[in-house]
Amino acid sequence: MDAGANFGNVVFFGLWWSPIMLLSLLFLGRIWCYFCPLGAIVRFTQRFGPERHFPMYTNKKWVVFGLPISVLSMTALTFIMARWPMYKVGIAYTPRLIPYYWITILGVAVGVSLVYQRQAFCRYVCPATGVMSVTSKFSPLEIAQKTETGVKCATLEYKSDYLSTDRRCTACMNCTTEQPEEDVDLRFRWPGAKVVTERIPLVDEALIALIIWAVFPIDHVLGDAIEGIALVQALPGVLTPTTAYLGSITVTILGFTAINGLASSWGGLDWEMSFTKFGLAYTPLGIMFSLGAHVIGGLLEDGGHTVNVVAHGLGIPFSLPTGASPALVSAWEGFFVTGWLWLAVLWSAVITWQVASTLADSKRRAVAAFMPHFALMAGSTYLVATVLASHA
Repeated sequence: MDAGANFGNVVFFGLWWSPIMLLSLLFLGRIWCYFCPLGAIVRFTQRFGPERHFPMYTNKKWVVFGLPISVLSMTALTFIMARWPMYKVGIAYTPRLIPYYWITILGVAVGVSLVYQRQAFCRYVCPATGVMSVTSKFSPLEIAQKTETGVKCATLEYKSDYLSTDRRCTACMNCTTEQPEEDVDLRFRWPGAKVVTERIPLVDEALIALIIWAVFPIDHVLGDAIEGIALVQALPGVLTPTTAYLGSITVTILGFTAINGLASSWGGLDWEMSFTKFGLAYTPLGIMFSLGAHVIGGLLEDGGHTVNVVAHGLGIPFSLPTGASPALVSAWEGFFVTGWLWLAVLWSAVITWQVASTLADSKRRAVAAFMPHFALMAGSTYLVATVLASHA
């Protein structure tokens, strides 16, 4: 029952989710889909259903605050809902609850697959797929094709009959097995360049990018502040952390919307396009926070213990030191708030400037559109860094 010694708990939360999942997303895009056990179950169970088409993004959309929201936004909700019990209910720290968590996700995956075809669960419902579609834009590698193949690719909803983008690729490998003579290219690109060059940008993915920013750096600071409010503390059970969690997400999206209103007005930009492009530019703030706090920081503090638990679970006697020296951990924590988080701001700012330069019709208007977003990125990071430094 000890979460720190439970093999399954440590393998999933301490090894797979971070660092393996985060590092693969950052450097290899959606490659995890090729190994995902849920994907194998989905591909098997969908053979026995009516194989209906999942509602495509090209169908009717809902307009919210002047923004067209499609069924792809479902992945934003499933990510929020899947992460909530992990860290707000405490499933990540309670091994006896983990089977119920996974049985629920497995049940949804099987249920969706028995109705819809073409791995609909993996592309539209899986809690990780929306995050992957966004973070894959910041990977230096992209799997894509350049020509028509005749293979009914899972990216059909993007007005293409071939793998023109890996944003919803599930690594089903149909493009290589059905037409082996057609090349599938592994392209190299500047991390984040896809935000600027994306052929069909989607508002839904911008919302996911903002949620990534909200649940990682912002909630770590704002969530604690909201939980400290007397009225919120008076709420029963898990409602207190849940209210703080949802409050962080709401404040983040509304704050960005207000800033983007200024940026689009001052820069004379189209509202939908500016929201989409600038929203995606905030992704590095969430990626870098997760990488620095959970991957690097986690390995330094507890990496040896994780390896020991996993090795012992496999019957291999290992006895590594629990983590790095306190001096090294302290040095990393200092650099994290004074340098690492600001590298994230720099990364986001470069993409934001490229977006502003592309969308605006003059350099003056590009600067006017860029500055509100840069101020929000720098200001929010300063607050996060200040709070984290005070808790160190």
